[in-house]
Amino acid sequence: MLREAHAVWKNGPYAGEGALSTPSGVLNNTKYSFGSLTNLVSATSPAEMLAAAIASCTARMVAVEMAKVGIKPVQVETDATLTIDSVGAPVRIVGAQLKIVARTSDSDHGQFEEAVESARRECPICSVLNMDIHCEAKLVSLTAPALV
Repeated sequence: MLREAHAVWKNGPYAGEGALSTPSGVLNNTKYSFGSLTNLVSATSPAEMLAAAIASCTARMVAVEMAKVGIKPVQVETDATLTIDSVGAPVRIVGAQLKIVARTSDSDHGQFEEAVESARRECPICSVLNMDIHCEAKLVSLTAPALV
């Protein structure tokens, strides 16, 4: 199985801009730039796309690992925040913080922490990155009585 993307960069390394496309068409000449690393333009950046890849892949992997330990996933939300070291050159992504909220209709959820750790370890995106990845995870049971 192969996955592809096509990127074009025009002009200088800082004032230039690029366009990114994928065969699925989801990204079609999508604008990206160096300035988007510092939130100066309305474009994506490779770091933002990496955060999206980590969040989306981890959310699915948590659902997979929950099912493996007998917890029925209803919804898994994952926020990924990258830590970027911009002191000196080159700029480096040095870590990621994941905040995961999983919802289940099950009342028994004994091995949730193990499922999250396994998901982080087995995630195809996270497993190839050479950086610290920390997770905060919470499991919410939809069958729990509401607090009044």
